[in-house]
Amino acid sequence: MTKRKIVLAFSGGLDTSYALVAFREAGWDVVTANIDTGGLHSGEGEAVRARAEELGAVEHHVVDARSELYDRVVTYAIKANYLRNGAYPSCVGAERLIQAEKVVEVALQVGADAVAHGSTGAGADHVRYDAVIRALAPQLEIVTPIRDERLTREEETDFLRARGYAVSEKVKKYSINEGLIGTSIGGEETYGSWEYLPEDAWTYTKPISAAPDQGVELLLTFHQGAVVEATTAGGVPIEGTGPGAANFAILQALNTLGGEHGVGRGIHMGSTMVGNLARVGFEAPGMLILIAAHRELEKLVLSNRQQATKATLGNTYGDLLHEAVYFDPIMDDFRAFLDSSQRRVDGTVRVLLHKGNIVLLGSKSPYSLLDAATRQGVVYGHGSSAWTGEQARAFAHMYAMPGSIARLAGNPTD
Repeated sequence: MTKRKIVLAFSGGLDTSYALVAFREAGWDVVTANIDTGGLHSGEGEAVRARAEELGAVEHHVVDARSELYDRVVTYAIKANYLRNGAYPSCVGAERLIQAEKVVEVALQVGADAVAHGSTGAGADHVRYDAVIRALAPQLEIVTPIRDERLTREEETDFLRARGYAVSEKVKKYSINEGLIGTSIGGEETYGSWEYLPEDAWTYTKPISAAPDQGVELLLTFHQGAVVEATTAGGVPIEGTGPGAANFAILQALNTLGGEHGVGRGIHMGSTMVGNLARVGFEAPGMLILIAAHRELEKLVLSNRQQATKATLGNTYGDLLHEAVYFDPIMDDFRAFLDSSQRRVDGTVRVLLHKGNIVLLGSKSPYSLLDAATRQGVVYGHGSSAWTGEQARAFAHMYAMPGSIARLAGNPTD
C-alpha cells in the first residue's frame, strides 16, 4: 500500500522538527518545504536541509520567495506607512501569505494528500496558513499537530531528545521567526506585560550601549513611493545594493546596518485576530528606517487631505493584510489607491542612524510643495508677498467666527 504524502512547511525549528518526526512515525511520507522569505543566511539553507534529512524527510524543497515577498507585500507596506498599532511592522506575520502559497505549490507539484504547518492555536499564524491553503487548494487536508495537540515546547523537546535528536537550549526557550521584513521573538518574558527580553534573546541588533559612538548618515531615494537607491552621505552605495542588486537588497542591507547602530528593537503588544492580547519582541531596522523616510518625503509632496486619507486607508490595508484578509477584492482597491497616491512621491531623504535613533535630517523632491510655495512668495515665519496684512487679518477674523458663535450659544448644564 502506498503511503500518504504530506508537505510540511519546515523551518528546522522546534515545532516543525517535532511535526516531521511525528508524521513519519504516524506513517506519512514527509516532504519538507523551506520557503526563504529572508530568514536564511549564508549556509543556513544547507543546515535546514540537513536537519530535514536527519529527521527523515523523503524530499526537501527550497523556494526563494524573497523577491515576490518584496514586490507584493513590502512595497505596499512602505507605501501605506504601515505599523501595527503605530509601532510594529508586522514582521513575519505578513510573510505567511507568500510562504503558504509556496507550500501549496510544492504540495500540488509532488501530488501530496495533505499539507502541514507548525503553528500553535494561540496566535494568528495558524489562521494565516489555513486561509491561504483553503483558498488555493481546498482539496488538501490541513494537519497541524502543534495546534491540535496543544503541546508545550518542553514536551516537544522531550519527544525529540528521547529519539536521539539534539535540541538547542535557545530554540527550546525562544520561538524565533526571522524574515526579510523583520524577526519576531517570543519567550517567557513576552507571555506577560512587565518583563523585557534579555540580551541573549535578540538575534542581530546591538544594544544601544554597544552601538558605535559615531552614527552613519544615509541618503534614501524614492521613485513613486518605492525606494530605489541607498547611499552614504558621500554618495557611495550601501554594501549589497547598487546596480544589478536584487529588488530587496536595500531592505536587507538596512536591516544589517541599522542593527549595527542599535536601531529596530521593540516589543509590541496588541489584540490578535482570534481575540486575545499578545506580546512579541521584534527586530526590524530596515522597515522602520524606510517607513520613517518615506513618511517624511510624503509630508513634502502630498497635500494634507492626501496624507490624512492615506493614514486611514493605509492602516486599514495593513491591518487586513496582517489579519490574513488576503483574497478579498477590497485589497486590490486599496493597492490601486496606494499606487495612485505615490505618483509624486519622488525624492531623497537624509537619515542619520545613531545609538538606536532614526533621525530625519532633511528631504528634497522635484514635487516639493514647500518649494512651490516659496516660488509664490509664501515663506513660513517671514511673512508673505502672496497676501496683504489686511487680508491676513480678515482671514483670522473669519476663521475665529465658528468658535465665537459656539461660545456665545453656551453649554447645557449637567
